[in-house]
Parts: sequence; structure tokens; C-alpha cells
Amino acid sequence: MEPITQPGTIEQLVSDAAAHGHAVGVRLIRDWTEQGLLDYPLRRSAGKGHGSHPALYSANQRNLFLTLLHHRANNKIKSLARIPVGIWMYWGDEFVPTSQARRAMITWLGDPRASKQQAKQSAQEILRQIDNRDASIAAKRELLDALTDIAYTARPDHSRLERAVRGVFDPTGSKIRRAIGHPAAPMMADSVIDLIKARLAAVARLRAGKVTDEELVRARHLHLVTFAGYALQQPGLAAAAPSTVPDMYEPVTAEAALNRSCGDLLTTLGMAELHPEHAARIAATPAPRISFI
Repeated sequence: MEPITQPGTIEQLVSDAAAHGHAVGVRLIRDWTEQGLLDYPLRRSAGKGHGSHPALYSANQRNLFLTLLHHRANNKIKSLARIPVGIWMYWGDEFVPTSQARRAMITWLGDPRASKQQAKQSAQEILRQIDNRDASIAAKRELLDALTDIAYTARPDHSRLERAVRGVFDPTGSKIRRAIGHPAAPMMADSVIDLIKARLAAVARLRAGKVTDEELVRARHLHLVTFAGYALQQPGLAAAAPSTVPDMYEPVTAEAALNRSCGDLLTTLGMAELHPEHAARIAATPAPRISFI
């Protein structure tokens, strides 16, 4: 079917879904709106004393709704939340406003304190790109446990975290700093610790409602600048990826960018707070328009 070009009411969204083989009700649409998967519809006054006309979802939001439904069967709400964040990151506010992206980010974060298992899943996401076949199983378990405890208690133990990262990343305790990957973009114990601290700081500020819209928009700008540079270097970087982490330098595709969008935004927010001078230098570069092949 052709893309939708006109705004529509909540009942029309239900009809859109039915036309594409999805049986949903208005309750799901309202829930997804609260969770940031969809934006709030535009309220329309019928004039003083005459109530209001049915609120309208934009054409872009109607198309987003169908995209979410298409991916719903194989993804939970947390995973679906990456879609609006990714669209906001790479296609802009015309498709997804910043307020919606913020709600979607909170949905993606979830609440690790709700259960130890959810905290462990959050920790595993951080660990996804950290591996060292020389590290012991016990060292890897300690790093996972340290990150899980931080996520579950919301009380960072930086000393334990640093010991655990070094135990996995540099288990020999050598004074020579170990680096993985291409010399132009190496992964070292110190950079891994910095990355984790940045993400944890961003999580705390987002959950506390302390991240402003201006910070979110600036983080998007920073990410687009650094992402464009990465896209140019990726083939050379990937050639130097270690066998233990073959996907360390992921190919630049729309799918990969959308899948990583929430994590990348979280990292950028945290890094901008920890390293404001470096962020200011990046922010001075105009944000490029990213095109995916």
C-alpha cells in the first residue's frame, strides 16, 4: 500500500492497522502514546463552548504506527522503543518530536530495579562489545555481577567497577596498556571504564528528569557528527577487529543504526557531561545529513 499522507484520528489508526492485517484497539494506541512509541495527537478546539474535534495523529505518526505493528510480533515494547528514537536521531523532528523521543528512551531504559533479572539484562547490554578470551570465567562473572548490582541498586561502586573491568580487559595486570582494535579507534580498559561511567551517569539523569530537550538535541548533533566520521573509517577499522569481537566495528546500515540508536544516544549524553570541552569542539561542526544505502 502507498504511504499515508494525511493525519488521522485514533479510530483511523485502528482502521489502518486492520487494513494491514493487525487487530488492535484504541487502548494499545493510547498505551504506545504514553510510552513514546507514538506522539500525542494534536488536539483541535471546535470553538468556545463547543468542545473539541477528534484529536489527530500526523501522517508520519500513522506510518510509524504501521512500522511498529510490522515489527511487533518479534519485539517487546523495549525493543520497539528503539524505532522512534532512531527515526528522531537520523530523520529529525518532522517525523518524531524530541518530547516523544524522550518518552521512548525512558521506555527503552525500563526500570532495572524492578527485578534482578532485568538489571542483569541491562548489564549484559553494556557488556556486549567487551570480550577477552584470555580472561577467566570468574573475572567475566564478576564484571557482570558488578554492573548488575549497579543497575539494580542505582548506587555506582566505581572502585569495584574499575577492578572488574581491568580483571576482564587486562587479566595479566601488565603495566603495558592493552588495546583491542584499530590504532585509530582502540578499545582500552580506561576507555571502557569511561564509557560505562558515562552511560550510567546518563541513565541516572534521564530517570531523574534532569536531561533537558536542549541536551537531547545537542547529543543528537554530536552523534551525527561522530557517526559520519565513523562511517568513513568503518571499512578500515573493521579490518583490524579482533577475532574475539568480530563485530567491534559494525557496518553502517539503517538497521544497525536503528538497533543501536538508544545506546548511542545514552553514550553521547554521558560523554558530553563527562567531557564538556571535547563535546564543545564536536558541536562546532555542522551536523551532516545521514543517508543510508
